[in-house]
Amino acid sequence: MPALTPDETAHLRRAISLAGQTARAGNRPFGAVLTSADGTVLAEGSNTVAATGDITAHAESVALRHAGAELDLDALRGTTMFASGEPCPMCTTAMYLAGVTRVIFGMPLPRAHAAFPADERAMELRTRDVLALLPEPVEVIGPVLEEEAAAVFGE
Repeated sequence: MPALTPDETAHLRRAISLAGQTARAGNRPFGAVLTSADGTVLAEGSNTVAATGDITAHAESVALRHAGAELDLDALRGTTMFASGEPCPMCTTAMYLAGVTRVIFGMPLPRAHAAFPADERAMELRTRDVLALLPEPVEVIGPVLEEEAAAVFGE
């Protein structure tokens, strides 16, 4: 697995920080940061499912919505999504459709699911497995900073 640059590490730590903030607000602890190919932050998102009642309001999807509201859709092509936890199949597909070409995540999906054992609808489809079914390649890096990402589950 390639090492992250200092800027990439900072973006992932920001996603983890957002996860902690949203957890303290009563949501599940997931945060995301979307950057352009040159590393400019385009949007951030936090899981707001509990606060909004919107089951699609996962951190990555929220970040994509914010970016889509502010930018031309072509600006999303070639972007990188930094996620505190490995994206679920829904968010993975949304990122692919938006043109995200890199995904960097902290905590792996099985570990996140273990934190919520009562969630019977959790899907065990991993990000890499979903993307392997699609025609254009997307680079996936993770888990990275796993213990930092896992720490917010205790907040």
